[in-house]
Amino acid sequence: MALDLKIPDDATKYLKERAAAEYQVAVEKYAADLLKEASRLEAAATGTAGEPEITSTMVKDADILLRRGYVRPSKKPLLITAQLLATVGGFVTGLLADTEKLKAPGTLVFFIVLLAVTITAAVVAVLKD
Repeated sequence: MALDLKIPDDATKYLKERAAAEYQVAVEKYAADLLKEASRLEAAATGTAGEPEITSTMVKDADILLRRGYVRPSKKPLLITAQLLATVGGFVTGLLADTEKLKAPGTLVFFIVLLAVTITAAVVAVLKD
């Protein structure tokens, strides 16, 4: 069943053409997020193998959760990769931080490159989170 969202003309009369297009995109995105959250609530409420049934209460609860910001957005792959690189890089850097091992030029260069990558990944992870 397709839903048709109607927005009164007087509500959008002051929007410029590009603003109206952005408004349309935002409304469609919110509608998709609302449906996804209502589906999540329905899946959490029922564990049966039958057809899912989203009720009006689930839609209202999903709207409240979205409006109040209780829904946490999923992490982007760049953030996950940066967090993993920072963690693993920190561990490996700690293993290589031996003064005897760092006397070899190859190990020293590898240590410096790994340290730079680890610091960069940690900064990206903190800024994106």
